[in-house]
Amino acid sequence: MKKKSKVCPRCEYKVPADVTVCPKCQLNYQKFDMATNAWGKYALNNDMKEQVVFRLGCPSDVNKIKLLLLTIFLGFFGAHYYYVGRIKMGVFFSIFASIGIINGVFSFFVKEVPTGDIYQIFTVLVLVWGVVIMLWLVDIFKVCFNKFKIPVSLEVKE
Repeated sequence: MKKKSKVCPRCEYKVPADVTVCPKCQLNYQKFDMATNAWGKYALNNDMKEQVVFRLGCPSDVNKIKLLLLTIFLGFFGAHYYYVGRIKMGVFFSIFASIGIINGVFSFFVKEVPTGDIYQIFTVLVLVWGVVIMLWLVDIFKVCFNKFKIPVSLEVKE
């Protein structure tokens, strides 16, 4: 019978399934299972990034249905990233989604195809908008299949 193993979420070191502490980075798996997203948000917002570990799947304080609905309906604007406390990614999505919408409205009302520098800017904006749409669709699948990384914190000292 083959012994099963798992991968440490912090250092990605492969360890036997029955180990409770990672021998490489000393991550306590029991504490990790009880870690919450609320503490992860707190640690990210207060520059304590060394205490944050990203986990796949939802911790106890994140509602998967709510996360999925936010990702489907408002994920284009990064709402799912704001919900789990990953503000920088949320801002990225918000900015580029807004640029894409402005670009779409502009292209709808312009009757002629732009030329020169304006055409190059228009093309770049369409490409960026396409990348954001692809990332959004990938995030929907990640949330559905528990592959979306959610920040949690093991210890936060107030």
